[in-house]
Amino acid sequence: MQKIQSLELPKQLPTPGALKSWNQNEHDYEPEFWEFQYKIYRYLKNVADDKLNERYRDLHRNFCILVRPERHVIPINSFLSSWYWYRKEHQTRYEFFLRNRPLPLLLPCPRGNFTAPIRPGGPNSCDILFRYGNSHFMKSFLESGEIRISPASVYKDGPLSDPRTDDELNIHRYLPRQHTRITTKEGKEIPIIGDFHEMYSIPMDYYTLCMSTDFEPQIFEEFGYDSCVIIKDPDQFAARLEASTRHLLSNWYFHHNPVEYFDPREPYRNQYLDPVMCKDFRFAYQMEYRFIWHPHDGTSAKDYIIVRIGSLEDICELYIR
Repeated sequence: MQKIQSLELPKQLPTPGALKSWNQNEHDYEPEFWEFQYKIYRYLKNVADDKLNERYRDLHRNFCILVRPERHVIPINSFLSSWYWYRKEHQTRYEFFLRNRPLPLLLPCPRGNFTAPIRPGGPNSCDILFRYGNSHFMKSFLESGEIRISPASVYKDGPLSDPRTDDELNIHRYLPRQHTRITTKEGKEIPIIGDFHEMYSIPMDYYTLCMSTDFEPQIFEEFGYDSCVIIKDPDQFAARLEASTRHLLSNWYFHHNPVEYFDPREPYRNQYLDPVMCKDFRFAYQMEYRFIWHPHDGTSAKDYIIVRIGSLEDICELYIR
């Protein structure tokens, strides 16, 4: 029997074929089943009250931004799905109920439609990219292709209030103490105090250029930006960027992908976490797309690099709020 009231759920489920591909049925999308799952695997039980509040605030923001009709058809396992955020919100709120604690915020609701100059074909379609910034720099980006790429480590020590602050060289996840067992080689069990903390690291600093896969008004507000460059041909842009940095970073591997977001408190079985391309889901509303230069020979990114790849006016346009 369901213990807490659910939010108003979408009327639309993923297609029968999509459900079958994940060995799911309609019950996987019911709040009563989410509570049953959580009782079996109470992954937030040992989280401190203040951290639980932070988690709910992050979920609240992500929910309001990422729950959209085009995401209702994506299966619940993916962070791209509206259902993913409904389930995370419900189970986190259920933990507040079990502790008899009030929520730090009012219940979230989907934001609904908003004005956008252009939208991509779908979530993570990557047919359009957005580079946010201040208009002075974005005009240079558009007209001369002047781009600053940064060592990933520069984002680590910023103020906590800055949405860019993150340790880009290490990612963390936690396994609940009550569901984790550690033994010595001889089979002797080692007592666990608190949740088990895993860290995945990359030893060398790398260069990165960050963009977004969708237009998001909240990014202007949180980052204090007033404009963005809309990249209408990401493949052509990537080719020019790679060619322009090849002589500067001749021994570096260049690649680009959308970021994958994960819940550090509820890891999937055998989930592969890449410190370069995976991030804590508290940043999911940023819908980040990354261009990466990774060293081959043991060197490390040291300082900012300015590249000029030439006018981008044939494949980009400038949007100013």
